[in-house]
Amino acid sequence: MVIRFTIEQRSFICSNFLKNKSPAQCRREFQERFPGVDPPNRRTVHKIVHKFKTTGSVLDKKSNRRRHILTEETLDDIGSRLEQSPQKSLTKIAQEAGVSRSSAFNARKLLKFNPYRYKVTELHALEPGDAHRRISFCSWFLQSVNDGHLDPQLVMFSDEAWFHLHGRVNTENSRYWSVDNPRLTHESPKHDPKVGVWCVISAKRIIGPIFLHKAVNDDQYQALILDRFFPQLTEEERRYGVFQENRARAHPAATSLRAIVDIFDERLISELWPVRSPDLTPCDFYLWCSLKDKVYKSNPRTLDELQSNIREEIANISEAELQRVNKNVLRRYNACLAANGEHFQHRL
Repeated sequence: MVIRFTIEQRSFICSNFLKNKSPAQCRREFQERFPGVDPPNRRTVHKIVHKFKTTGSVLDKKSNRRRHILTEETLDDIGSRLEQSPQKSLTKIAQEAGVSRSSAFNARKLLKFNPYRYKVTELHALEPGDAHRRISFCSWFLQSVNDGHLDPQLVMFSDEAWFHLHGRVNTENSRYWSVDNPRLTHESPKHDPKVGVWCVISAKRIIGPIFLHKAVNDDQYQALILDRFFPQLTEEERRYGVFQENRARAHPAATSLRAIVDIFDERLISELWPVRSPDLTPCDFYLWCSLKDKVYKSNPRTLDELQSNIREEIANISEAELQRVNKNVLRRYNACLAANGEHFQHRL
C-alpha cells in the first residue's frame, strides 16, 4: 500500500486520530497544520492508522524485487532468444536470461518486438502450374469487369458440400475453415448419415439448396441438379448471368455441358476456373463456413432436421451480406494477383 503523504504528515494523521478518535477532527487540524495540502479522507486516515497498528510504522513497505539494469549485453541476449523462439512466453525468456519478467517486457519494447496474435490456418495445397492458372483467371475476371463485359452482380458461383448429421462438413475441394468451434458433443456412429447440398451464390441471392442423397456422376448431374436449377433462374439471370461451373471433374458430361450452354451460351466459367482454389469462390470461403457455424447449434438428430436447418439458415442470409461477400471476391482476386497466384490470406 503506497500513500501519497510525507512521513511527517502521516505521523501527524496517526497521532491526531489516536488522540481525538475522529477523522473529521483530524482533517480540520491537518488543514491548519499543513495549509495548501489536500487533507486525507476518512478511508485514508483509517488506512494509515491500521498500518501503524499492524506494523508499528507508517512507512511504505520496501520492495524485495531487484531492479535489473538492461545492459546492451542483456538486450542482445533477450533479442537473440526472441528471434530463435518467437512463440516462447516472456516469463520463460526472462528465466533463461536471468532477469525479471518486467525487465524482459521492457527489453521487448526497446527491441521493438511486437506481440502478434495468430491462428494457424490450414490452406489448400497448390501444385506446380496452379499459380499461373490462378493469375490467368483473376486477370481475366477483373479485366472483364473493368471493360464492362462482365457484371460481378450477376456472376453465379456453384458448388456442393456434404453435411454429416453429427457435425462434419466435407466439400469436394476445400480442406480449411476459419470459424469458431461450436463445441458440440455427439455420439458419432461408424457410418455417419449425410446429405449433399448444392447451391449457387451471387451478389443478389442464393439459389438452392438442392439436396442430394448420393454421389452424383456426370450422367446424373443434369437430372438431379441442372433440371432443378434452371427453372429457378430469373429472366435477368438467363439473359445476362455468368455461371461458374465448379465441379470435382474438370470436364462434365457432354449432355450436361450442352444444357448449360443452351442457357448461358458463352457466359460460362468452366475450363478457365483454376482447380484447388477454394479461396477464390464464395461458396468455399464464405457459404459453407457460415452454414457450418449455424446449422448444428440446435443439435439436429435426423437428416430432415439437418435439411430444415440448412434451408432456414440460407433463407436468413440477406442481400446486404451477399453484397459484402461480392466485394470480398474482387478484393481476393486483386490480392491473388499481388501474391503472384500464391496464397494471399495475409494480404486481406
